[in-house]
Amino acid sequence: MGQIFIAGWVHIGPVVTIKQFCRVLRDELTIDLGRKTIQEILVANDLYAPATRIRRPHFYRNICHRIPNSLLSLDGSEFIVTVDGKPYTFNLELGVDVGSFCHTGFDISKTETARTIIAVLEKHRRNYGLPLGVLFDHGSANLSDEVAGWLQKHGVERVPVGPGNPKGNGTAEGAFSQLKNMLGSLVINTSSPEQLGKDILNMLVSLYIKMRNQLSLRRTPNTPEMVMETGSSDQERQHEKDRILVHKASKTVSGEEQEKLDCLYAVIKQHDLLLDDASMKRAELTIKYYSLDAIHKTERAFVEAVNRKQDRKSIAYFFGIIKNIQQEEDDQVYKDYCREKFEYLRMLDNDRQEQKIQSSKQPTTTL
Repeated sequence: MGQIFIAGWVHIGPVVTIKQFCRVLRDELTIDLGRKTIQEILVANDLYAPATRIRRPHFYRNICHRIPNSLLSLDGSEFIVTVDGKPYTFNLELGVDVGSFCHTGFDISKTETARTIIAVLEKHRRNYGLPLGVLFDHGSANLSDEVAGWLQKHGVERVPVGPGNPKGNGTAEGAFSQLKNMLGSLVINTSSPEQLGKDILNMLVSLYIKMRNQLSLRRTPNTPEMVMETGSSDQERQHEKDRILVHKASKTVSGEEQEKLDCLYAVIKQHDLLLDDASMKRAELTIKYYSLDAIHKTERAFVEAVNRKQDRKSIAYFFGIIKNIQQEEDDQVYKDYCREKFEYLRMLDNDRQEQKIQSSKQPTTTL
């Protein structure tokens, strides 16, 4: 079987997609196997690079199929308004309901701050009531005491977006993509001051949100505004809140996670790494997603790298090493799985063939 696969590989060239390879096997070699099976066989024979990274966790893949006003996706993005040839940068903080894609509030400021986030939350509360939870990334403003106090005061849960997963808050990211595509370049030729740029951007965003909420989404006849006005029952909201609490409870620190944190603190102390509060929080959240074995290997590799070149002494360089080491470990585990699986299947096939041969050699008796 391995020789057949290699022959097919050579026949169609050294670089080929897995889809093309499957087509050659089916059409020219009459081997009709599933794509996953073919991929695993190629991995087992070192002919295909394993890929084990899950880009979107299960929780975020299914999060958009929920009731309206359950989860609010909140994020910020930079917009540049050019006035008389001088660019002005603004931060647009936008709130989008995950269940309906209704754009519920925004705020414009120079930078992302706790005040801008609370302003968006207040607009959402005034127009649609309080959500059950809010999707945040790990920015310093989102993790501030002011935002935490507002959420606690109003009984709104903070649902974290996993580190290293920009698609985790994909609802707001998708809204920004559509908004920027619709607005295009914002260039104003006038002698008016900076405030004019902010006012014009405020007007355009308001227009976009009004139009966006009147367009249906996800192949349904209902618009986001209609979905939000429909609402949900108390039983549905309580069920959704229980689901959010279960998800949050799964994020509590275990014994193994505490050991990972201790390794992180030891590296920071040993190398005198200087981290601000926001960077420390991100490091503490991210380190939990790596295995202890990868962390220990990274500690040794980091020491060797720093000894060779002192300017590598940073927390970013440390996490760059651990990311590569963890990916190599995951790929090797997947490769070993493929090899064991198809070795086991080969042994089963050999046993069946041997049983057939033995049964055919047994003498037959006649009465």
